[in-house]
Amino acid sequence: MRYRLVIIVSAVLSVALVGSAVLVAQSANALSEHQARKAWNARQFVGYWMGIDPLDGGDSRRGITRNDDGTFSMIGRDTVFSLCDDTDRAVITLSDGIVVGSALVGDLVISCLNDGSTVTLNARYDVLDRNIVSETVTSQEGEFVDEIIFHRVSDR
Repeated sequence: MRYRLVIIVSAVLSVALVGSAVLVAQSANALSEHQARKAWNARQFVGYWMGIDPLDGGDSRRGITRNDDGTFSMIGRDTVFSLCDDTDRAVITLSDGIVVGSALVGDLVISCLNDGSTVTLNARYDVLDRNIVSETVTSQEGEFVDEIIFHRVSDR
C-alpha cells in the first residue's frame, strides 16, 4: 500500500514538473517572438529616404540608422530650408530617436550653415507602407510645421 502511494505521489510530482517546464518554455518563446517583432518594427525605419517638401517643392533626403543602444540617429538634407532664410546650406540631425508605439520620435535639429543658428523641432515618423514613411514636424510647443512623405530608396 505504501509503495502505491509513493508511486502515485511521484507520478503527480512528475506531471507538475513537466507542466511547469512547458509553461516556462512557452513564456520564453512568446517573449522571443515579441522581441523579434519589436526588432523588426524598429528596423523598418532604417534606410535612405527621399521625398518632396510640399511647402517649398524642395528635394528632401533622410538617412536613418539604428544605434548600438537601440536608439536611432538621422541626418538629412533639403534643397530649400525655409527656416534658414530659404538657403540650401543646412543640415538636419536627429539623435537618440526612440520608437513609441509604432512611430519613431525625437528632436530634429536644423543647423543653418549660412548664419550658424539652430532650430529644434519635434519629429515623428509613421510607417505608411513597407517603403513609405510620413515625417510630421511640429514646434516644441506642438504647433504643426510640415509633413513630408518619404520613399525608401535603399535596401536598408
